[in-house]
Amino acid sequence: MTDRRNEYYTKLAIWVTFLFAAFRALVMGRTGLGDSESYYWCWAQRLDWSYYDHPPMVAWLIRIFTDIGGDSSFMVRFPSLLLFILLCWLLYRLSMDLFHDARVAFYSILAFNLIPEFGIASLQMVPDIPSAVCYLAYVIVLNRLLTGDGPVRYWFVLGSLIGIGLLGKYFVVLLGPCTLILVAWIPEYRKWYLRWQPYSMFFIALFFFLPVVIWNVQNDWPSFRFHLVDRHSSAGFSVKNLGEFAGGQLLYVSPVYLAGLLWAVWAGYKKAARGDRRYALLVAFSAPTLILFYVICVWTNEAEPHWPAFGYLTAIVMMSSLGLEILEKGLVRHARRAKIFYWSATAVAGLTFALFYVHVFHPILPIKPKYDLVNELYGWDTTAAQIETLHKTRIVEETGAQGFLLARHWVMCSQMMFGVKDRIPVACFNDRRDQFDFWDKESGMMGKDAIVVTDLRFKEEPDQLYKFDSVEKVAVLPLIRGGELKREFTLWVCRNYQGMK
Repeated sequence: MTDRRNEYYTKLAIWVTFLFAAFRALVMGRTGLGDSESYYWCWAQRLDWSYYDHPPMVAWLIRIFTDIGGDSSFMVRFPSLLLFILLCWLLYRLSMDLFHDARVAFYSILAFNLIPEFGIASLQMVPDIPSAVCYLAYVIVLNRLLTGDGPVRYWFVLGSLIGIGLLGKYFVVLLGPCTLILVAWIPEYRKWYLRWQPYSMFFIALFFFLPVVIWNVQNDWPSFRFHLVDRHSSAGFSVKNLGEFAGGQLLYVSPVYLAGLLWAVWAGYKKAARGDRRYALLVAFSAPTLILFYVICVWTNEAEPHWPAFGYLTAIVMMSSLGLEILEKGLVRHARRAKIFYWSATAVAGLTFALFYVHVFHPILPIKPKYDLVNELYGWDTTAAQIETLHKTRIVEETGAQGFLLARHWVMCSQMMFGVKDRIPVACFNDRRDQFDFWDKESGMMGKDAIVVTDLRFKEEPDQLYKFDSVEKVAVLPLIRGGELKREFTLWVCRNYQGMK
């Protein structure tokens, strides 16, 4: 019976993975890029050992696939589609390794695809996705090693997974401390403190991470300084930070799933404390990560709601396993609650998933345009066409020289650069450091004419920020969606750039 049941739920898991992947493939090329995605595309045009905001993996992947299929939003996002399929398989593999129950795998994959932080974020290509693959793969390999199902040389594989994961996101460094916690927790695992193989992980990870170290050495450690010091200079607990953190988790994870995941971590910890090594593994790679980023998110106003995401990955498996365990015990009261929770979580997350994707193409949610992230996916195609026309007619033909494009924020500069496909130089001069500062040489733009772009978010007129001989507003391009004004791009022709004010 168990084999037949596993076969049935394995097929269901495959179908769920296929249907979500097919849906993503259908919609991900029908919008423009998000602001961050266009930023990473810009990195991919200037390949390097690393970058200011993140390590290089996201840029490398985008470059590989856009070289194959062209600079379209579909090809920029195509790596994320493949990686999400791989993440579903890893969730299946982890569930089967620990519980030998395809039902756990199926419900884990379903929850993973419905939780907004994963199911909705999968529309974009971001650094977290390749690192999440390494995170889950590491947990699987470590479990096989510690339980005797894998050879000692798996420690070298683990070091490689950490190093490769670090090329995507610095957060993968937490795999080391989580491993130390697990090995210290389980008496049978403590023998590894006396073996040399676990310590080799550090050197192997460092080898793969060398590109990032080299780039930081060459540029006076800017990325490390930014993440560890600069962005936390005004850190401190505040009610505002607490409110934004709580709201962010409720929105990104959905309220019912968030409650279920946190309950699963606590219930899993209690089972681990009674000697269940399976839950010790899952808790060790969930609770420390969640606690750390919960504290950081409350402490600094620079935090992002998705930072705790890695900690939810193994919690999803715990939630699925524990829920099924309650149903199997036959306790009517608890079983009824488990069913109510499951259907509530599925309904709320499924409704959120559906509403989001409907809103992407037919705006129905009452969100102020300034705060509606969907708006960043639209308008740049027509704006870029107008920019190229203006550059040709008002600068190249009138002056006989090439000008440049200018905006005050990296999100504007990145979208412009993707829109014109890097055919016109783009500069991003402002008082806040970003990756453009490693490319832009202000001295090379002195004396040139520029087209400046502003919008409702970054609406300072050019003569408020920069020195020009003249500034002329030449076009206002409204973005109308759902019969309402969602965004407005203003184009300025500015003569003889003389620096920032």
